[in-house]
Amino acid sequence: MNETPAEYLRFVGEAKGLRGAELERQIQAVIEQVRIAEVKNRRISALSKGYKQRVGIAQALLGNPKVIILDEPTVGLDPIQIIEIRDLIKQLGQDHTVILSSHILSEVQAICDKILIIAHGKLVAFDDPDKLERSLLSGNEILFTTDAGADQVQEILAGLDQIGEVTWEEKEGGLLSVRMKTAAEDIYEVSRALFFAFAGQGQALLELTLKRASLEDIFLELTENGDPADQTPAGETTEEQEGEGA
Repeated sequence: MNETPAEYLRFVGEAKGLRGAELERQIQAVIEQVRIAEVKNRRISALSKGYKQRVGIAQALLGNPKVIILDEPTVGLDPIQIIEIRDLIKQLGQDHTVILSSHILSEVQAICDKILIIAHGKLVAFDDPDKLERSLLSGNEILFTTDAGADQVQEILAGLDQIGEVTWEEKEGGLLSVRMKTAAEDIYEVSRALFFAFAGQGQALLELTLKRASLEDIFLELTENGDPADQTPAGETTEEQEGEGA
């Protein structure tokens, strides 16, 4: 583009029906909102990818739409630009409904209040990020290090509920590194029970780490396991399921 951001925004504003003082007011407002004032009179073709993305967002804001749709807004940006665009999207979300389409799942998790996952043209998940994590817990693990012996660890774990596969590795200094899986609804409750079980036997937990199911894990489980046509979207229930739970 040979136009400057200011020229381009004026063209888009006029195409949206804005005129006169209102057009100029909105142009100035979106320039300030997306922080492109210092480059508003430079040629768009000479701008960095980050500034071009900002110009694109600025034109979408003209006319004060209720809904803004952004498709892969941080692709090709450097780490600093990614952080800046993510912060901008969060700010926009305070006054607009922002629909973000992205295959960068860490970005979705960092920005979005609600997540929709589509597989083979079917909606397979729609919920808050935290609720989605809690709905698919097959990959949840608790990792801990102790100076207790393997026999003592097995004895302690035998008294706990909802413990799945357990593996361990002996480390230097007589330490034991243990990895155990749980399908419990509340991984924090399991870790709390684990802590007090060891304390009750006079044994120490030197390290304790919770490995939660990531959004990548959830995406793979929902999109690769089974036929989406036969699935109820995670976070929702069918009428039959609601009746069974009542």
